[in-house]
Amino acid sequence: MFVCTFRYRPKHVACYLCTEYKQKQGCTLPVCPWLAERIEAGVVGYQEAVMATIPRNRLLAPRLRALVASFPGSLWKDGTHKERMEYAKTRLHYYRRRDTPAFYAALFLLTSSAELWKRSANCFYRKGFEPAYAVLGGISPHDYALISAAKGLYRGVGGPATMELADPDIVDAEVFRMIVNATLIARYGLPVLDIRARRARV
Repeated sequence: MFVCTFRYRPKHVACYLCTEYKQKQGCTLPVCPWLAERIEAGVVGYQEAVMATIPRNRLLAPRLRALVASFPGSLWKDGTHKERMEYAKTRLHYYRRRDTPAFYAALFLLTSSAELWKRSANCFYRKGFEPAYAVLGGISPHDYALISAAKGLYRGVGGPATMELADPDIVDAEVFRMIVNATLIARYGLPVLDIRARRARV
């Protein structure tokens, strides 16, 4: 069995090497087609990743600007969030067919708090993720929104509707940030968790 250990580095993803780059114009596309590779190389900032991933919508624009402006330097909710997810990954072991970016996006959302993880740990098993196993009795609206978003991202139908995401009374700032960050994971995989800067390095 051959295990590929190649990882993109900044020198591999310099914009002037791209087929869409013109010497006098720069990049000729509105969104970089090689964003996943550039994220892996560590040259993409949070702002570029979010703006390239979330569809442009006038209702969401103010919340997205505020989200980027308040980026704390990590996609994790806090240090315990990272510990819970790493523990869950160890406990669940690795299964190539199961461990897709969508699976990790759901795991990211549901390990964001100890209470939510207690309610949803049984949803994750060897073959995938089954949200029907979550304990919903007495759940807070905050946690229910995260379970709904995890279900949508895992099944490829997206999270809450744009109208819901745009309304801070329905989806508060913390839930909004977690859903956007999980959407980045569903699109680009775990390397997106290494984003530390608000703006791109190159």
